[in-house]
Amino acid sequence: MEPSMAVEPGPESVAAVQSLADVRWMRWGIAFIWLATGLSVLHPEYRRIGEEWLTRLGVQSWLMYITCAGEVLLGLRVALGRASTWITLLQVALILGFSAILAMLDPWLLVDRFGMLTKNLPLLALIVTAWLVERAGWTRRAVWLLRGGMAVIWITEGLNPKIFFVIEAERQTVTASGVPFADRPDLFLFFLGLAQTLSGVGALLLRGWPLRILLVCQLAALVILPLLVSLQQPELWWHPFGPFTKTVPILVGTWMVLRHCTPLLRTPNGARGAEG
Repeated sequence: MEPSMAVEPGPESVAAVQSLADVRWMRWGIAFIWLATGLSVLHPEYRRIGEEWLTRLGVQSWLMYITCAGEVLLGLRVALGRASTWITLLQVALILGFSAILAMLDPWLLVDRFGMLTKNLPLLALIVTAWLVERAGWTRRAVWLLRGGMAVIWITEGLNPKIFFVIEAERQTVTASGVPFADRPDLFLFFLGLAQTLSGVGALLLRGWPLRILLVCQLAALVILPLLVSLQQPELWWHPFGPFTKTVPILVGTWMVLRHCTPLLRTPNGARGAEG
């Protein structure tokens, strides 16, 4: 009697399992925002800022607690359930709705130096990408959607608060930092903004090892920069608009781009990967 032989999974099965694992990472990255925003209501700084904005809207503060409870439930559903169509559309609608209301109340939020609203763009890209990958794997459309979503934040944060709409607080931060050209903050901010913008453009145009190096540098910056800023402004971790907590899904998205935008990636039939 011949010994039983183990059947190795085919390349299609391996790719499907890997795609599901990637979706799980993306879902948890997205869920982190909902959970962090909902649970942050326990912090007094969050409640203070939230009540200020609710007053401007003419809404009672009790709505903040109901909203936060809903965000926690939504976060748990996103983390533990499939990236179904209805939950994807709900998240997109909530983010677009909140962004529109806040932008109408204060248009300067659109060019805020901490990306209060512009960081919603990569978050939206990650949400829709998780939905696409769960259904069809890492198609070219899914890869480019995520790649564009992660790149756009570098372009918007490079151009808006550092080149086109520089505020005095940004200049004072540069002057107090003692960095080169600290006595000429506008010049320093211009070159910093230019570097960030080129980083975003490069994330769209580069391929191969130059792209991998750029994405690794972006991952490092996404970790280091918020930590440095939080030494002076730790309250930003508790802000209702999530200027720092939104960095977590951007980190996850950038990591996914790094894994799937490389010549080493192969499709099950041996062709080049979706970035191809």
